[in-house]
Amino acid sequence: MDRRFLAVVGVFDLLIAVALALLGALAHPLSVARFALFAAAGVLLVVAGLRESVALGSTTLRWHVVAGAGYVCFGLAVLANGLSSVFDPRGDPYFGGLFVLLLAPVMLFMGVDYLRGGVHFDLSTFE
Repeated sequence: MDRRFLAVVGVFDLLIAVALALLGALAHPLSVARFALFAAAGVLLVVAGLRESVALGSTTLRWHVVAGAGYVCFGLAVLANGLSSVFDPRGDPYFGGLFVLLLAPVMLFMGVDYLRGGVHFDLSTFE
């Protein structure tokens, strides 16, 4: 698999963030958290897909660390999205809760594994 696919996923996350900003009211703290986390995930995944490493002060972060942080942000955004649908009286708590139950742990697990250097996922297939 090509690592540039991460940039495509990041653009998708940025489109979600733009849609949340344009269509959703950013008055509620969970709405702001959703927007910020989707935007951060998008930027991090685009950078991980396009760059081999990123200099952050005196340290250099390899692409998988940046991608791991992006996946963690994406998992937290899905968690915030599910929580907002569970607590919203107009929302559907079953769909939101099921979505969070299935997707958020997977994204968080992938993110933590990428941060650790690919203990369970073979990162060499991306290089």
